[in-house]
Amino acid sequence: MRWARDGGVKLSSTFFAACGLFLAACGSTPSAANSGNTFLIFISSLSYIPPNLAVPPGATIVVLNEDPMPHSVTSEASADAFTPGAVAGVSFDASVPSNSQTSFEIPSTAPVGTVVPFYCSVHKNAMHTPNGSITIRAP
Repeated sequence: MRWARDGGVKLSSTFFAACGLFLAACGSTPSAANSGNTFLIFISSLSYIPPNLAVPPGATIVVLNEDPMPHSVTSEASADAFTPGAVAGVSFDASVPSNSQTSFEIPSTAPVGTVVPFYCSVHKNAMHTPNGSITIRAP
């Protein structure tokens, strides 16, 4: 795993191979992801880490929930709206059970420069970082 210059986390193929071996040993299968275009959002202690992420069109976002309660990463049309919405045709609603992970993809047609705010539909503004954003950057 390495930090991308834009503050995001890019995962290496070694990381996914290690996760795959670990999950296989536990009887689970890892989410399919392209390690060269995969970015990570942690949810821990009611916070999104990082709260703002820049990704190219077509990126896969893996969300790891380290909290003992469910969360979501749900797009909204404007920050602090706390209602599902889209920006420039980009929307997502990834529910993440407690101590689990999920993933979603940004459309390959997402316009560069688009900023999509997100929130947790379960906890809304009760999160320590109630909002985050995904900015679509050039590949």
